[in-house]
Amino acid sequence: MRELREPDPARRAAEAEGDPRRLCPTCASELTRVCDGCGRRLPRESGFIRDGRGRALCPDCAEGYAECADCGEWFPAGDMARRDGDLVCWRCSARRLDGAICSYGYKPRPRFHRAEGEAGNSLVLGIELEMDGGDRAAAVARIAEKWGEDWVYFKSDSSLDCGVELVTHPISPLVLMSEGGRAMWADVCAAAVAEGMRSHDTRTCGLHVHVNRDFFGKGETARALAEYKLLTVADRFFEPLAIFSRRRRDRLDQWAGRTCLPASRDGWLASARGAARVSRDTRYHAVNTTNEHTIEFRLFRGTLKPETLLATFQFVAGLCHLAKASTPGMLQRVNWYELADGVLDACPTESDELAAYLLARELMTEGRRGALCA
Repeated sequence: MRELREPDPARRAAEAEGDPRRLCPTCASELTRVCDGCGRRLPRESGFIRDGRGRALCPDCAEGYAECADCGEWFPAGDMARRDGDLVCWRCSARRLDGAICSYGYKPRPRFHRAEGEAGNSLVLGIELEMDGGDRAAAVARIAEKWGEDWVYFKSDSSLDCGVELVTHPISPLVLMSEGGRAMWADVCAAAVAEGMRSHDTRTCGLHVHVNRDFFGKGETARALAEYKLLTVADRFFEPLAIFSRRRRDRLDQWAGRTCLPASRDGWLASARGAARVSRDTRYHAVNTTNEHTIEFRLFRGTLKPETLLATFQFVAGLCHLAKASTPGMLQRVNWYELADGVLDACPTESDELAAYLLARELMTEGRRGALCA
């Protein structure tokens, strides 16, 4: 007597929703299709579309989608760009914006963004955020749609594999930490991640922050001493700064190494001149002083986390204000924890992200920790 077995699932009859017929597997594959969105099997003539990810979607799952005028693929209409009256996907938008990624040497006339009432020499930050991998053209198109021209532009960089460098026009900390400034960085990070870009999780990407020299004073003496004070901080506290930077040590040594200032018993100004000679041999120091109008903090690792970006900007702003208000001797006497407390106090904006970042990396004093947690 033969043993009765359960029929092979692959050979069972199939039913399409809304179709009373029972179909064998061969006819089911020819006459019906399974929606990759909801999993329902429907007649092929139901009006399936194929979205930009290659998925076959039924009309219900495709509700709210629109066809790209250029490539013919379908995307959520709210996640597309409008170019010359046409609705296009971000990849095709990037093609229409040919030239949006400029050469490495591109330097437009700066557009300063300061809060109302801020002086013409108040502190501004120029930010360079590198990102790699993914679809860089589509990421650029997404970001440029909302923040291009007035706020950011994009450059190619040979140190990246297939990425792009986002560069901001000079922005004051008050604007950066405003509701609009925070929204900009949230949008930038979300757009980059949506197109598969990475920054922290690469071997190539850094985050560089420029500050204006004229913030520290108009005279050469004031500027030389400010440069010396920032170099002193970077040299004395290179190890905790390395932790703050999130960079691997070999990458830090390659792209933003320690300056190793010469020991000096001379006065502050003579020491500052000696430090300047050493620091200007290359731009690949943690604090780069080779630029005429800016001082550049090069040590930070790239990131697409808005809160980490904001913490970094708060640290740079607080350090610059602290350096301006301190003498070189004061910065030579403090320890790291005192410096961190001073940076938090000197930051001209709210510094919640910075405080949380320092706490998470054990870079804050226990006393300060207790005050913040109280």
